[in-house]
Amino acid sequence: MYFITSKTDKESLGLAKLAAAYLKENNIEHHLSKEISAIGHKRDLTWDYEIVVAVGDNKFILETFRKLGKSQIPVFAIASTQSFLAQANSLNFRHYLNLIKKGKYEIFKRARLVAKFDKITTPVGLNDIGLFCSKSASLLKYSLVLNDEMFWKDSSDGIIVSTPTGSTGYSLSAGGPIVLDEPHIFTIASISSLEKHSPLVVSDNTKIKITDIEGSNPMAIVDGEVRVPMHANEVSIEKSPYDANFVIFSKEYSIESKLKKRTLKTNVDKLKNMPASAKLLYKILVHEGNMTQKEIINASLLPERTVRYALDILLRNALITSQPHFIDARQMVYGV
Repeated sequence: MYFITSKTDKESLGLAKLAAAYLKENNIEHHLSKEISAIGHKRDLTWDYEIVVAVGDNKFILETFRKLGKSQIPVFAIASTQSFLAQANSLNFRHYLNLIKKGKYEIFKRARLVAKFDKITTPVGLNDIGLFCSKSASLLKYSLVLNDEMFWKDSSDGIIVSTPTGSTGYSLSAGGPIVLDEPHIFTIASISSLEKHSPLVVSDNTKIKITDIEGSNPMAIVDGEVRVPMHANEVSIEKSPYDANFVIFSKEYSIESKLKKRTLKTNVDKLKNMPASAKLLYKILVHEGNMTQKEIINASLLPERTVRYALDILLRNALITSQPHFIDARQMVYGV
């Protein structure tokens, strides 16, 4: 039994209906979350489902895992807009749902973490947990204790503990490292430290405590979204025993990956004499997957006119393809 849940914007809900229609056509049992208006059984995440299909952006995918809590149901995420965490998009989700139906998928476990203080345990975070003052432009004073030993004292805008998944988020902007794959580590970064402390990489079984907390109404922030006020001067942050399970597909079945590698090798000569804007857009589409013109503009930071010009060149040279958006026919989706 599958469960489909969706962000409540028009594009996500439309894509969720298409996913539900595909499951129905293929006689795959499924339930829908209440916000999806398609015909079908409406339930919630309290059931023990085989797969959760989450349609939306990074923020919604993170929210879905928080709602799962202790449940470790595998999640297959479909991006309704550009998403780092999603495994599929509006153009290829049927292909991947078909692979799931055939059992041609694997489960990839990603670490999560929680914060504890007094008798309170925060929601489980997939990206990170940070400690900040609720009043902007206020310094947070604290001591960082690792495995019961004082490591540093600091005054800063805050401190953030990140999983490997969250290493490309807030932690990265604070100077933290990008962590590839899923090693058993967490990163710790002080935000604008007055003491100039460098980011740390620690084992994920390290006992992390933040003590002697002083600041204006400090709070723990989970995944940049959930704010939990703190009325304690000590908090511990630790690995959750409940992983986030992602549905992934082996390279053998990843058609998109194969095509990208092939086109990268064969199109280098064609790209050599093209404008820099065309080269940039091609590289973005190779690494990010299919995108609309608006998404390309946001990703490239180029003017709309320049993006249209570069796309036209790439299309005329058959380096990329374009097709109408499944949900909004007024938009075109470009890909390699």
